[in-house]
Amino acid sequence: MLNPKGPGLRRVKKFPSSSVLESEYHNSAPPPLVPGIAQNAGQSLANITNHPPAAKRPRSQSQSQFDGPKYPVNNNQRYARKPASSAQLVPKQNATIESLISRPPSNLVEALQDLRYLILTEGIQADSDGNSPLRIYIWSILLGISPMRTSDYVSLVRRGASSSYSKIRNDTFRTLATDPLFRRRVSEASLIRLLNAFQWKMRDSGTDAQYVQGMNVIAAPFLYAARSEVEAFSLFSVFIQRECPSYVKPTMEGVHRGLKLVDQCLETVDLKLYSHLQSKFLSAELYAFPSVLTLSACTPPLPEVLKLWDFLLAYGAHLNILCVVAQLLLMRDELLVAQSPMKLLRQFPPLNAKMIVTVAVSLVRKIPEELFEELVNHAR
Repeated sequence: MLNPKGPGLRRVKKFPSSSVLESEYHNSAPPPLVPGIAQNAGQSLANITNHPPAAKRPRSQSQSQFDGPKYPVNNNQRYARKPASSAQLVPKQNATIESLISRPPSNLVEALQDLRYLILTEGIQADSDGNSPLRIYIWSILLGISPMRTSDYVSLVRRGASSSYSKIRNDTFRTLATDPLFRRRVSEASLIRLLNAFQWKMRDSGTDAQYVQGMNVIAAPFLYAARSEVEAFSLFSVFIQRECPSYVKPTMEGVHRGLKLVDQCLETVDLKLYSHLQSKFLSAELYAFPSVLTLSACTPPLPEVLKLWDFLLAYGAHLNILCVVAQLLLMRDELLVAQSPMKLLRQFPPLNAKMIVTVAVSLVRKIPEELFEELVNHAR
């Protein structure tokens, strides 16, 4: 780990040569199938709900155009809930995630539906540390991106310290500081380079976005899951720009909208628990800020974070709001009898992704259409 007050600045400015990064990236390049699938990848909630579709809500608006043709997205796909027959919900007999991504699909839309369903029901196979050779390919498919040229990333890195460099350095050494898996696999130097390069990319695009605290934690799962720094940067940058651009605006307006939605959704699905927390003057602004800002990546263990993100990337990052509500419901009995619930809420219990996702999916149908529409668009 770099010394945040020592000679770290010099070390960060000693950027690796392009040949080193190119060698690392080419050794881990995705199979030819990924770019083909990526060109039309879009997300929907068709596999977990039978609600009618919400009108006039494309899957991605101006954010999807941010990267131009490099990161194509099917704008006809929507975040909104859609009707789904039982035939749509069940993939072909004996279908597995491995079989789906190992050959070109005959029908891309159906293949993506099958992939999301299998992620929801079977999950992505990984070892006890959360390592999976398939995960980063699947995330690339779900985000709809193609491999990034190493030279593009190196050119950003070689520009040196950005205007947000000092802020980045103040946060990186604390990123998942108590997680031995992350510390063993991801260096602080790589996290600094990725965030600094992203700041340059934002500046070049003229986007009203800058480094904000919490982006370091969002970057952590990508760096942990990816097989190269370039790969992690590619996924991270598209994810931020497309899924939660208003989370990284100077005012963090999307995060604050998300916190209000946590309160509204909790009131809708469990009035008793909501009223109890309100009687203690506990709004989501006081206890859920880290979970909303980082899409629950701040709560250990990291292997469970990766499983939860499999679901969020498959069906939409906006569903993290319902995942936060689900965590509250899983703590319901303890919260209702606690004289000081904030002691329990100061740090959420360790993640259990399967249980959280199960509860979150069950909540989708309980959310009124208008409120769900706000949920879908709050991070944009």
